[in-house]
Amino acid sequence: MLTLLLVLMMTEVPGPPPLEQMELEQVLSCAGDALKCEASDWDLARELARRYDSTVLAARIQRASGAQRRVLVFALYVLPPSPEVARLMRKLSSDRDEELAYYALNYRVKLCDREALAKLVAPPYRIRAACEQWATTVSLVGQCQYMPGGSFLLSSLDHACLNVVQAAGASLRALYPDAPSSFESFDQEKAYFGTRVSRRRNR
Repeated sequence: MLTLLLVLMMTEVPGPPPLEQMELEQVLSCAGDALKCEASDWDLARELARRYDSTVLAARIQRASGAQRRVLVFALYVLPPSPEVARLMRKLSSDRDEELAYYALNYRVKLCDREALAKLVAPPYRIRAACEQWATTVSLVGQCQYMPGGSFLLSSLDHACLNVVQAAGASLRALYPDAPSSFESFDQEKAYFGTRVSRRRNR
């Protein structure tokens, strides 16, 4: 009996199948638990986006748990934009899950939705997004030519992340294409754009 017990204890428990072989529900069962399938929520999302269309993923959100909803929204975020997903993201932009709401909002910002842009640049909107992701958000303000975002971009020049600062500078140049191509100092650059933004605001 003892020998049998030792054999059972030494027998390896089979791990989960590779991510690419999992069905939708298996992938979602790993949401929020990076160790279970040795994959982050973003890894799970990219795998779902690779294999399922937006209709399937959007329909599954209605009965998903918190962590599963996040993975599904991430998957929809990386898919090519569509009107159906944009409507869903509009509903999710005020979700209680701040991270989920941010990505829903940013999805709409990628489409230059002015309502989403207004919400994103209005103080005190803050989200604990990674530097790279937040830099993408800041870049979109300029790409969408959203002039009311000037003050937001000015404040982003003081961000702790260098790529966010660079994105803010590029966005300000996109809003003011007649600006000098270079400045003698960062303070000079900030003062110049501060004056331009202030003039527009006071019109």
